[in-house]
Amino acid sequence: MTRLLRAELARARARPFVWFVSAGVVLGVLGLVLSGWWESRPPSAAQVAAADEAYRTDLAAWQELVAPCDADDPSVHPDLPPEQASAVCASRPPVPERYQEVRPDVAALVVERLPSVGVMLTLGCLMVGVGLVTADFASGAMGTWLTFAPRRGHVFVTRLASAAVAAVPCVVAPLVTLVLALLAVGVVNGLAVGEPVGGWGELLATAGRWLAVGPAFAAVGVGLAFALRHAAAVTGVAVWWVAATESALPLVLPESRWLPLSTNVSAWTAGSAYYVVPSCVPDPAHAGEELCDPVLHTVSAGQGALVVLVVVAVALVGGWLSFRLRDVA
Repeated sequence: MTRLLRAELARARARPFVWFVSAGVVLGVLGLVLSGWWESRPPSAAQVAAADEAYRTDLAAWQELVAPCDADDPSVHPDLPPEQASAVCASRPPVPERYQEVRPDVAALVVERLPSVGVMLTLGCLMVGVGLVTADFASGAMGTWLTFAPRRGHVFVTRLASAAVAAVPCVVAPLVTLVLALLAVGVVNGLAVGEPVGGWGELLATAGRWLAVGPAFAAVGVGLAFALRHAAAVTGVAVWWVAATESALPLVLPESRWLPLSTNVSAWTAGSAYYVVPSCVPDPAHAGEELCDPVLHTVSAGQGALVVLVVVAVALVGGWLSFRLRDVA
């Protein structure tokens, strides 16, 4: 089985499709980096001049407003009530920093873009798992492969392991690209590095959890590919799942908003996720009407991980049973 696993890993490394998916995810990350550069650009000379002009105008207006207060004139602002006049006299002058555009630091740019990168990683790893299996069924190579490795259990396990290993660089390369490229953006645009909420250790832990999500979705792809044997069929199931479970079901049945994979993956990677369910009671003042209040519910990281593991297990069991019981042409 060890030699079979080495052969599967060599086949995965030689597949251009794996490198194409990885490059596509990295390209998407570079698009997010470009948006971060655009968002954090230094203000232009015209913007700086406009901010200075607005500051000088407001400062002059403030000085004119509080000038009588400095003279201790008892008739200060006779048109205002004493409380408001006292508040005017106690007001602070405008400061130049309030007129400058607030630019994010590098840590904020990374945190803002990490969920979008996670979506691309998830889809990329799913595609890798599907592609490593369906290509052999489409070309007829799976039948030839079983001639030399007739134990289907070994073939299934080694194909699953090779897909999980291939998913790791598909996750690591985009995450490293995101951090290094945004650090370069910070140097170019003169940004502070800053510190994310919870510190860099928490951000590193989040990246590690995404590293676990990648192989998990590659395993889902392998299971679906062994069960359906065609990439188009797997695509159809994925589209149906997104349309039915991720989009329509939470609208039709709000109590099921804990079920979508997007919610549970967010809970696992971010530590928790939240969803709102309206709680309605009859309106005593108007017959036939209801009073509804939003109720916030929490999905814990453990619950999110459990739901993802159940989906992975169902996909793998279905794929194994199909591969074990059906003929391979």
